[in-house]
Amino acid sequence: MHYQNPILTVDVVILTLHDGRLQVALMTRTEDPFAGRAVLPGGYVHGDPRTGHVDASTTHAALRILKQKLGFTPSHLEQVYTASGPKRDPRGWSASVVYLALHEPSAVDALIQAGAVSLHAVHPTPALPPLAFDHTELIQTALARLQAKARYSTIVAHLLPPVFRLSDLRQAYELVCGTTENKANFRRKMLAADALVATDVRIGAVGRPAEGYRLRGDLAYIEGLISGG
Repeated sequence: MHYQNPILTVDVVILTLHDGRLQVALMTRTEDPFAGRAVLPGGYVHGDPRTGHVDASTTHAALRILKQKLGFTPSHLEQVYTASGPKRDPRGWSASVVYLALHEPSAVDALIQAGAVSLHAVHPTPALPPLAFDHTELIQTALARLQAKARYSTIVAHLLPPVFRLSDLRQAYELVCGTTENKANFRRKMLAADALVATDVRIGAVGRPAEGYRLRGDLAYIEGLISGG
């Protein structure tokens, strides 16, 4: 009995803050099917020992593809879920491991200037073009992961520059989660968790510059960080 191997790919939902909105980075597909359509950065997982092209994991594949296609390594990358089925791709049964990538705007701006990607709003008001395959659904699922995880972790800080003000961080949380946070409570919870490191950089040219902070590690979990909704 003959079995056709399924198509195995990774797709990366790169989100950043731009013009006061949460936006996704999209490329233009150059080949059929769906040539000319907007598409998430992605590609095949390499697993052929005969050619020496073998990805150690799907995470390795995602990082490789972002580096090869965009010359880009995100500040934060995490696996969201696997989309699969016989109708996702007209070429055959396919599975895609979907990743969420976050980065500060300046690095993504460089990709835009190079013509590698374009940005499209996903929150609070979506403005997505027609996408190839099921990539609209992939974006919605990755966005939901970010919004859920933002309520109990420092994940949103990866949308900001490496050194940021607490006020900028709070505003980023408010945008992502759709809440209005008490300034004092947010500051208390964030600093009590020991998830940030104060720097000797002060940010802001007008008035009294605010103290700069950076993340202590990639991700810290803070129970009850965001309680509104």
